[in-house]
Parts: sequence; structure tokens; C-alpha cells
Amino acid sequence: MSCYSLPLKCNAAGLAPEHSMVLPERVASDDETMILQALTHPTDLAANVVAPDVIYSMPTGEVVVGKDTVLARWLMPSTATLRLLETPASLPARAMVIDKMAPGNERSLVVLKRREHDGLISSITEEMGHRKPTVPLAARAATNVFSSPTDRMMSPCSSKLQLAKRRHHMKAKPTKLFADHM
Repeated sequence: MSCYSLPLKCNAAGLAPEHSMVLPERVASDDETMILQALTHPTDLAANVVAPDVIYSMPTGEVVVGKDTVLARWLMPSTATLRLLETPASLPARAMVIDKMAPGNERSLVVLKRREHDGLISSITEEMGHRKPTVPLAARAATNVFSSPTDRMMSPCSSKLQLAKRRHHMKAKPTKLFADHM
């Protein structure tokens, strides 16, 4: 059920989106019930279940750090429902996998990772449609910078490496074959 062969298609639960959407629902323990209530209605209770150095990976690809910032950015529509799903074996024991269903049939995968010693939430990852956000990947692909750790190294073959890199990088760019004369 896991997708170790294609890590780019895996979501935060370590599964393909079509597998995480059909995970069975499970009954929450007492501390998990308190966390689900705190996430549904972010009040003072939410501050008690979140660690001070919590990391929130938003569906847009942004990463927010810190309890106050995360609680300010956490959006929970009043009509949304949270379903606690079975935790896959690829996640730590105290992790929680939640299916967040908003109006309009919008589904998000929320993976909460909790600290072992006190159970506070240390990491929240939310993914729209149970899919990894592609915004950072697209932004990285759009950059034209081609660099590697060997760029500043000097060796007998460094000039050959630079030339090979330059040729490889130039293959993708269109070149003008004839000069324009008017």
C-alpha cells in the first residue's frame, strides 16, 4: 500500500493519494479527542495541545513556524468535519492522520506528528486533495540557475566539467541560427 518506488507521488502519510483517501476511520483515544476538539474550534484549548516550536506546512507550500503563528494561520471552516483515519505503518506511533472535509466536497489530508514524551503536536502537514503541494517544485523548475557543488572546485578536469555543463544547459534553450539583416 505504500509507494516507496515513486516517492514524488506520495503524500505526507507516505501513501499514494488514492490509498490515503480510502483509509478506514478509527476511534480516537482521550488525548486524540482533545486534539480534534482543539483543531475544530481553535481556542485556548488549541494552545495547550500545540508545542511552542510547531511547524505547519500549508497546502500552498508555505511553511509557518511557532505556536502563535500556526494558530493564527490554521483555517477551519465552521462546516468542515474531521475524520480520524488509521495511521499507516510508515508514520511514527503517535502520529494522527485526519481527513478534513470542507463544503463543496473539498478534502484535505492533515498529518499531525506528536512528541513522544508529552504528546504535544510538533508538526502539522496539510495537503489539498491528499496530494503533495506542487508549488515549490514548479518554482524550482522555473529557475534558470544551474549550479552544483563542483562549480568552484579546481582540478585538471574542472574546465571539461564546466564545458559539459554549459553544453548540457544550452541544449534546452533555443538558439538563433542566422543573424537578422535589414
